[in-house]
Amino acid sequence: MRIAAAVALSWMLLAPATAGAMQDAPAPADKSADKKDAKKAKGAGKDGAQAADKPKKAKKAKKPKSDVLSPDEKADPDVPEVGGGGRVTWKQHPSIRYGNVFRMDFEAKLQEDGRWSYPHAKGLEDPVTLETQTYELHRNRFGIQGHLFKKIEYEVEREFTEKELTEKDIANGVTPSSHWKDVNVNLTFIKNAQIQIGKFKVPFGLDELTGVTHNDFIYRSLGANYLAPARDIGVQVHGRFFKHGLNYWAGVFQHDGDNARSKKIQGGDATFAGRVTGAPLRAVKALEHLDVGTAYTVSKLTDDSFRPNGLRGRTVLTQDYFFEPVYVKGKRHRWEADADWTLGPTSARAEYTVVLDNRLGQALDGSDLQNARARSWYVSGAWVVTGEDKKRPVKPENPLFQGGVGAIELTARVERMWFDSLGDGDAYRSPRAEFIIPQGERAVTIGVNWSINRFAKLQINGIYEDVEDAARNFALPSNFPTGAFWSKLARVQFVF
Repeated sequence: MRIAAAVALSWMLLAPATAGAMQDAPAPADKSADKKDAKKAKGAGKDGAQAADKPKKAKKAKKPKSDVLSPDEKADPDVPEVGGGGRVTWKQHPSIRYGNVFRMDFEAKLQEDGRWSYPHAKGLEDPVTLETQTYELHRNRFGIQGHLFKKIEYEVEREFTEKELTEKDIANGVTPSSHWKDVNVNLTFIKNAQIQIGKFKVPFGLDELTGVTHNDFIYRSLGANYLAPARDIGVQVHGRFFKHGLNYWAGVFQHDGDNARSKKIQGGDATFAGRVTGAPLRAVKALEHLDVGTAYTVSKLTDDSFRPNGLRGRTVLTQDYFFEPVYVKGKRHRWEADADWTLGPTSARAEYTVVLDNRLGQALDGSDLQNARARSWYVSGAWVVTGEDKKRPVKPENPLFQGGVGAIELTARVERMWFDSLGDGDAYRSPRAEFIIPQGERAVTIGVNWSINRFAKLQINGIYEDVEDAARNFALPSNFPTGAFWSKLARVQFVF
């Protein structure tokens, strides 16, 4: 797979340069055109000669702009298909089309990571050999998407890097994660009330809802990874008003998302979710691209599993537990608020999330316990130093091998995630304690993104992590650093 990925990446890097060279090749001389030009020059009058003496104003150089969308860029579904009949084309993706009747695009998202952290980090070990795994094919996704009659959109995406379970895992009650990511249809018969059915992301969390190839950082924020629901099976209605000035999503789902489940955590059951976003200050020039949003979910929680069914807290890269799940039962309430602002080559994002889990009948004597609480926030910023407008994805105006160096972007993020319970009293670490000892982590991420062309991107991140009260946190591995530590990551990504 790595050899195939390298070949594909080489093609993506060199193909634009070859196409540019073909376009720049001189055309054959046209002798008849030269004779006509000579006659025109000879017959030019006195006024023409005087006009020729006047100095001509130098034309301003225009920035080259590509109208071809990046493979992971959202296409406008209302744009009519050019040309009729059946055909095979490759603009964004390899695609099979038949006018406005049918379209099927073939997609791939490949991400290779290099990872370095503290010595012998268990989260970086190979599950079979137990050796530190520095390089990893993090994502290896292939899928199709398209439409029927411009009214029925569909998407199917599968991950090919999920690890199979061992016999020991199965004996310990470990459950496998799904290889299928997005498998759904979207009915657009009513533009302001579209209906989506299948498996897709629960509408909650700005960072979680940002596509994997659009992220400003290699890893999402802690809150997105462990508090937001992510994908599940369900149905939702969604729509937009006032030219995207007001957007909404509302749906019901079978469970409360992949992030709430793990190999040992059952997660919540039936879930309702709703989200609203808007651009309330579009009349102000500097704030016309400021979007604010909020979302809410409520899920049913059971204690059917003999293991605790609460949420977990883990470090960013090494995924060491600093907060283990507690016993919960009743309802899970999530709420978040977010803001996303762009201005030219810069952008800023912020998000705050809080989750409350009921613990009905979870005390040792069968009485109710105080609600478990999880909270997170982050603030991030990005600056495209080569001058392109900040978009997701960033598309270089001058790709590498086409007269430029691509687009270079600097990023930074500060965040915190922490867990405790409501109320005041003597706190303990027991999963059935009435009051939970506060435990959390702070992290700072700095990074550089290099968009080589519309197919390929290189990301480099440094992550500074500080687990609060790590010395007395028995959930952490024995070799975990007692103080703050750095982790380094590099990612090569290409999409087609």
